[in-house]
Amino acid sequence: MVLLLWPVLTSVWVPGCRSNRVDLPVKEGQETVRYARPYGARAPWNVPVAGLARHPASGKYRDLLWFHASRSRPGNYNLNFTEYTYPVYYVADAAGEYPVKSRWGNLDRKKIPWNPEWLPAPGSDAQIILLDPEQGREWNFWQVEFRDGVIHASNANLVDGDYRTKEDGFPPSRGIGVQYLAMLVRPEEVVEGEIRHGLSMPIRNTDGTHFVAPATKLEHPGRPDGIPEGMRFALTVTEGEIEEWLASLSPEVEHMKWYGRILARALRDYGWFITDTSGGAHLQHEAWVTAGEKWSKLGLDTMEVGGKQYPRDLLDGLVTRERIYALIPSDQYSE
Repeated sequence: MVLLLWPVLTSVWVPGCRSNRVDLPVKEGQETVRYARPYGARAPWNVPVAGLARHPASGKYRDLLWFHASRSRPGNYNLNFTEYTYPVYYVADAAGEYPVKSRWGNLDRKKIPWNPEWLPAPGSDAQIILLDPEQGREWNFWQVEFRDGVIHASNANLVDGDYRTKEDGFPPSRGIGVQYLAMLVRPEEVVEGEIRHGLSMPIRNTDGTHFVAPATKLEHPGRPDGIPEGMRFALTVTEGEIEEWLASLSPEVEHMKWYGRILARALRDYGWFITDTSGGAHLQHEAWVTAGEKWSKLGLDTMEVGGKQYPRDLLDGLVTRERIYALIPSDQYSE
């Protein structure tokens, strides 16, 4: 039996954080345990890039990413904590079981655990992730709204398999055909000082003729030539170059530099996958709707500095055209 009580605080070590300690909210009665990376070790996004071959057309795809992935300017890759990303809820916080009415997916006319107070992230996609850690179940919802005692969604699915060990995709979920939780950055892993998976990057110029593994479907047939969904990129950057970039950031964002270091290493060691079509290129973090208090306690509140918005623009200066390269599709990884 799970008691739903008001949050209490637990102190957690944050590497490089100016205060060295931060309080993250947990529910009373919950155990404070190490973050368990979801999915199996051979899930493509959990495989480090070290030893993987570069794509034979790496330069072509790098330039498509650099010049055309964002609407505003070349090389503009934002960190996204707000709209068009994913809030994460847990069945332990459900208020009961409610029926689903959906146009697509495997949940129409079924009842599932839900809480009428749960909200999607802002934006027309209105997506939600629901997790059951004890059973390894993951639900994905697109354009979801609760009204009149019913969960209304354009697309609603219980993902097949166990998200704690699953190593493949799920075609009904998002553009790439991989479940929502995969590649999402969450505060519980960041607080431990390392992101041990590739990140999710929606872009504006996805390809309309083919996709590459680990993608499982073509999202928009007939679109102009672009970057196939499922394409993986990474950065060539040294520890010294990371520290040089961090030193160049404004002193006003000193408290965010520790996260910049974690993120830079993740983009070097695990890279990122093209996962969806959007208005611009961004790396998806757990939405403020569910993780705002935790992100805030990690020093990642939104602030304006010198015409930039942080942490949205934190990567400026780190990701350069020369440092980006593309990797072979995941079905070509050696065993």
